[in-house]
Amino acid sequence: MTSISPPLLDTGVLPVVELLALCLDGHLFQVGDEFAPVGTPDGPDLRAQAFARSVPLWAVADRGSAAWIHGTRALPPPIPQVCVPLHRRGGMTAPSVDVSHRALGTDDTQSFAAVRVTTPLRTACDLLSVSTTFGDAEALEVRHLLALAAVTPAELDELLRASRRKGSGLARSRMPAVARAVLPLSPVSPR
Repeated sequence: MTSISPPLLDTGVLPVVELLALCLDGHLFQVGDEFAPVGTPDGPDLRAQAFARSVPLWAVADRGSAAWIHGTRALPPPIPQVCVPLHRRGGMTAPSVDVSHRALGTDDTQSFAAVRVTTPLRTACDLLSVSTTFGDAEALEVRHLLALAAVTPAELDELLRASRRKGSGLARSRMPAVARAVLPLSPVSPR
């Protein structure tokens, strides 16, 4: 039997209390501010679709939003975090979106479900260079992003050393914490 229901549901379909009740009953699970039927594969494509419903079409997911889409954090940031493409700068942006103004190269983004997202490596660099608190949880998140990018902390430190990007010095000062962060081992499947 095939389902004709959309992959994501929101309050345009049912009131939020009913959607939450369906979660409690095990029929739905929450994906950011959206809901998906149980059995829907959860992954970057689904999270990117949920992200896209709350931002302008031109938005590029970055920082915390990108980390959530990549699966290195459990929840998206309360306000979607986006990077403004060069040709959109100076225009109106919604107050419900946390906008950053950073130049993005062609190797800095990838697409999930037709939504542009900063790559794990670029996301790691952006998170390292943000001037908010940086503790063990943030170091572990960056380490996980580096694992997705197949880049070691030492390799990233070398990239940052050669970089002229704003915040590179702050990012490098945080690299020892990232190098100390240990990813949990993946469970070994029985043969």
